[in-house]
Amino acid sequence: MPASRLSRRALLAAATIAALTVGVTACSSGTGSGNGGGGATRGGTLTTQFAGIPISLDPALGGSGGSAIFTALAYDSLIYQAGDGKLVPDLATKWSLDPTNTKLTLTLRKGVKFMDGTTMDAAAVKASLDHFLKAGGGDLRYAGPVSEVTAPSTDTVVISYKSPYPDGPFFLTQYWGVGQIIGPKGLADPKSLLTKSDGTGQYAYAPDQSVTNSSYTYTRNPHYFAPDAQQYDKVVVKVIGDPSATLSAVSTGQVSFAGLTPTTAATAKSSGLKLVTAPFFTWGLTVADYQGTLNPAMKNKDVRQAMALALDRGALASALGADYNQANGQLGAKGTDGYVDGFGFQQDLAKAKSLMAGAGYAKGFTLNVLTENVLDSQTTISQAMASDLGKIGIKVNLVVKNTVPDFIQAALSKQYPVLVWPVIGATSGQVLANFIQPGVTDPFGNTDPVLTKLYDQAQAATSASARTAVFQQITKASNDEAWFIPAVSTDNVFAVGQHLSGVTASALNPNPLPAAPDPSLAWKTTK
Repeated sequence: MPASRLSRRALLAAATIAALTVGVTACSSGTGSGNGGGGATRGGTLTTQFAGIPISLDPALGGSGGSAIFTALAYDSLIYQAGDGKLVPDLATKWSLDPTNTKLTLTLRKGVKFMDGTTMDAAAVKASLDHFLKAGGGDLRYAGPVSEVTAPSTDTVVISYKSPYPDGPFFLTQYWGVGQIIGPKGLADPKSLLTKSDGTGQYAYAPDQSVTNSSYTYTRNPHYFAPDAQQYDKVVVKVIGDPSATLSAVSTGQVSFAGLTPTTAATAKSSGLKLVTAPFFTWGLTVADYQGTLNPAMKNKDVRQAMALALDRGALASALGADYNQANGQLGAKGTDGYVDGFGFQQDLAKAKSLMAGAGYAKGFTLNVLTENVLDSQTTISQAMASDLGKIGIKVNLVVKNTVPDFIQAALSKQYPVLVWPVIGATSGQVLANFIQPGVTDPFGNTDPVLTKLYDQAQAATSASARTAVFQQITKASNDEAWFIPAVSTDNVFAVGQHLSGVTASALNPNPLPAAPDPSLAWKTTK
């Protein structure tokens, strides 16, 4: 039977890389026709906003978390994560892991068609999964240790893993690209996926109505298997990165759902707008080159510990807006599976300076740090951490990229020893995976026998209590190694207008998206 709930909290994300996400904003216009239930009006246009340009319109190369809006509209996923965190059927009607957590069997929905009218079957799903595994996208890590994908029958797909991977079903949901299924026509010409879609989703990308790097339009897919779930005739994703412009749009009614910064959230709240919030990112310094290839100081654990002790987390959280940010000195934010109460780095400048001197860096050194100003708006977090490092003699040279794709390319170039990039995960094990599996936050291929062993133990655990115990060990071991130096955990904050309903966010799913296989789960316009 389908897995029903993630353990405690799914902070989605980017990924890395990815993955990466800022808020999604939306408004509706037009009255349309039909009825979506509960006084909702079907039809018309839903206009959404995202702060950055898409990494790619090919799900195998696109971004995760909230940035998946660019692919999730056109590509249904095998499993869907509802706003309360539950995993519910989408292209797969049921799924199960074997007792060893190394084999995931999925039963596919019948009667589903791709946008060119081709029927979806197990062979097509296998081909799409194989494409993801070979494409080399930034979210590849989320596929897990796949050994092979097979299609034993027309409606059954089996994913076999080299080692236990209990998170397999979670990463087949709409936020991670792995389970977003591409049709045979698109796979025959992968480059075509950059300008048109070939999925089974509610909407099809309309390049003739779109402007690259500015707005992306999707129109209703006539072959969609659940037409009652298509609440709109058209969905438009506009790229608007400026927080003030976003606040203006939601305040004037140009949009009815907006992703806000803590500062603009306070203004929106005071003006009477309804806010929806959910825990999301954990920010810090990722020591990507901990082997010291680019900067020898990064190989010294005492130096990394000193950097961790230099950060004033409370001041940073207050500066960002204490209502929506929390100081955090450990791998996962409070509420994640593996969080240890009363544990974590605290600022101690005297000890930090002593560690620096003992490591031979009493006079400090210069450190290149790569960051971006899309997710870290105006590089507020990056600058604060750089200032704190300066107090122990580390002169930070911030290299700022203006788009997420540019940041990812630079991070993967292995030219920067330290990165500022938020991490996400429902468990400390999922967060740790960002630093021990190839990707944006592990461009150098770091390995550590202690952390790797603990990660493997968590994956092999067969009970929730056993996994939690290992996750807590991971949390402590991560701070000891100090590859990732945590600083602050931030919430996703959204403003919802009076005519938009069905928008939900929670600790289990902090990234609302407008489309869902069940119409009761989708956003609706009410009048």
